[in-house]
Amino acid sequence: MNLELTSSFTFYLFLGTTIALIASVVLLWQQIFRKGFLNLVLRFFLLILVQALMVSTVGIGINRSQGFYSSWTDLFGGTQDFTTVAISAESIPRLTALDISKGRNFEKSLTIVKDTISGKDSGVSNVVYLVIPKGASEQIAQGLKLDPNKYQVAEFLTGFPSKPEMWFKALEIEKDITAFNATHDRQLIGVIPEINIDGQNDLECMNLPNGLPLAETWLTSDMKSYADKRLGIDSNKWISVGVSTGGWCAFMFALNHTELYSGAMSIAGYYRPALPLKDPLDLQTQMIEKYDIAKFEKALKVKTPIYIVASLGDVYSIRETTRYLAKPHPELTIKSHEILVGGHNPRVWKSSIAPGLNWLTSQIKP
Repeated sequence: MNLELTSSFTFYLFLGTTIALIASVVLLWQQIFRKGFLNLVLRFFLLILVQALMVSTVGIGINRSQGFYSSWTDLFGGTQDFTTVAISAESIPRLTALDISKGRNFEKSLTIVKDTISGKDSGVSNVVYLVIPKGASEQIAQGLKLDPNKYQVAEFLTGFPSKPEMWFKALEIEKDITAFNATHDRQLIGVIPEINIDGQNDLECMNLPNGLPLAETWLTSDMKSYADKRLGIDSNKWISVGVSTGGWCAFMFALNHTELYSGAMSIAGYYRPALPLKDPLDLQTQMIEKYDIAKFEKALKVKTPIYIVASLGDVYSIRETTRYLAKPHPELTIKSHEILVGGHNPRVWKSSIAPGLNWLTSQIKP
């Protein structure tokens, strides 16, 4: 019996209980009905319970399909403890034939490997997925070393709140990577880390003060160390791809970590830190100054390609995108795409991923 938030058993348990309670209330309403205040309270409670179960069932179903929360702990704001099962990113062994055989296959074109690691520089322990194309998987299984010039590593970043699984469940990134690899000599390898590493605290992929987890370090240098160690290569510069908050993260990484990234794709993102309003005003001001995008742009040595996507129905993102694009950006090569219909959700974003990958990689020299 698996009562995890994302399990089929949990969903069908809630669904079955909801249907049974609705049927019972409808069929037995006359027997339940009595005069008096206590009976009125009982009937009111039953109706509230029916509605609560219906909403919970719908929410669990949506979460299973979209990948927002991976556990009850995530849902209620706790932080999962991975320290007892995480392997140091510095000491994790190179992938083997056994690892490939245990991975999840997608149409025989990709192997998806899930690891739980501890970052050397950040000290963060959490989950990361590697999406490995068929050719690379076959070489790994044969014990051969990968040629880094034949592969382009892309880091995929979710929004808040969301889990790495969102890229598979809602955005179906494996289909885009497969389609890309079928038409390009330089194959994509995907790295999909957990970006929400502090429960329901939105760190905005930044290194915040006061002992909070070092999200930026975890997602940049720690991911590079992990992926290179696991793949057995010294990979060339990555591209970063993000949706929503992940769009801000991908964009910021490409400008602030030019030693690691050569370009970025921001889908439904924004272009300045957007910490929650509940955070202290002095912290928000401090982060806006620390992550000053204009300063990052001026420091660029070479033109950096940025692919920007926003939907007219996505009020916050289209406003921030319009403001950003209205300013000159001589250090960047920007291609923007405006979606005419749709709000802030994965169904709107999906169609932009493939053209964004094609354009972004065309701007980058191996």
